[in-house]
Amino acid sequence: MNKRNKLFLGIWIAALPFLLSGCWDNVELNKTSLITGAAFEPGSNGKIRLTIETMIADQLEGNKDTVPSVLQSAEGNTLSEILIRFNESMDRTLLISHVGVIIIDERLAKQGLLHLLDPMQRTRFIREDILILISKDVPASHLLKVLYPRGTLTSSKITSQVKSYRISYGGIPESRLFDISEALLSEGRELALGAISLKGSFKDANTLQSIKSVTPKASIVIAGTGVFSEDRLLGFLSLEDSRMLSLARNQVKGTTISIPNHDNTAIRLYHLHASLHAEMEKGELVMRMNLEGDGTVGSVDESIRLTSIGGYEQLERLGAEYLEKQMSATIKGVQRRFGVDIFGFGEQMYRKQNAQFMSISGNWNERFARTPVKVKAKIKLYRSELKTNHIRNEGIGP
Repeated sequence: MNKRNKLFLGIWIAALPFLLSGCWDNVELNKTSLITGAAFEPGSNGKIRLTIETMIADQLEGNKDTVPSVLQSAEGNTLSEILIRFNESMDRTLLISHVGVIIIDERLAKQGLLHLLDPMQRTRFIREDILILISKDVPASHLLKVLYPRGTLTSSKITSQVKSYRISYGGIPESRLFDISEALLSEGRELALGAISLKGSFKDANTLQSIKSVTPKASIVIAGTGVFSEDRLLGFLSLEDSRMLSLARNQVKGTTISIPNHDNTAIRLYHLHASLHAEMEKGELVMRMNLEGDGTVGSVDESIRLTSIGGYEQLERLGAEYLEKQMSATIKGVQRRFGVDIFGFGEQMYRKQNAQFMSISGNWNERFARTPVKVKAKIKLYRSELKTNHIRNEGIGP
């Protein structure tokens, strides 16, 4: 055997261990359970109660006579301990890398989130884009027990619902694990997380009979936004205030506003942008917010004619005034009820006027709570969809 063949044989033998080896931590798929959702609640004797939703793959293929998932609960002092203790009643290895949503009970959130977040941020199996929500007025585990006619996993339905609501209405602020870490580490901005609740009767919501009715016994609804001071929950914002908060954070892709005192008048807004400014002027804190956006006419009443530029200008003025009024009311409500900056005025000041911010950073929230914010909005309308005037102003007919 010549040297060339010997060299080739040696390389081949050396490569065999890499070609024939498998993953060091591989597990058989039919011996595992995928965790798709989780709910944290206060347990007994100061412990944490964790409820998990595990997928039943066979039932997702179209069998409507059985549920698509199984729920299990366990208690412990830490998340790591609880996950191990699930095998006291389960025969399969749990895989947490496919968790789509984590729901934290408001009772637990009021005590603080750090003891829950640390193990989630530390492990390599939980993704940073996982959705984390707060349950309002209902135990967190109840939300995972609500069944749906399509046989969809509850956690998957919640994730899709929050995403769709945010796209269509503006919804609730981004509530991913990454967003929590970012808020807790940011200077001048407090944490805010989306909230969900239960509508209807829970008593019959987790039975197969409930999904055989045209009207479900219960359903999960978006319930606003949870406001935090550091990692502790203070309270909740309404859906309208949540939309204004998302707008201030530049997280609204599109929304519709209805103009008060003008029946059936609405504007569909796109490309919304908010600019926040905070600085010291003559020893006093000054905060401003500028809102800009463009959109289309959703509907108009008889008093507004769109055959001239004046009609569009009137709608633009009414829409801008509405945004200014609503945003100002939201900011004042947060200042009065919670006294914390969840909008990010302090964060902007930290970035652009660092020396000024550092001189007042020790009591920033107190400064924010007592300082009025000047809001200015500007809207540009480009078209009126398929119609121009209201049908009564078309001039058609006898």
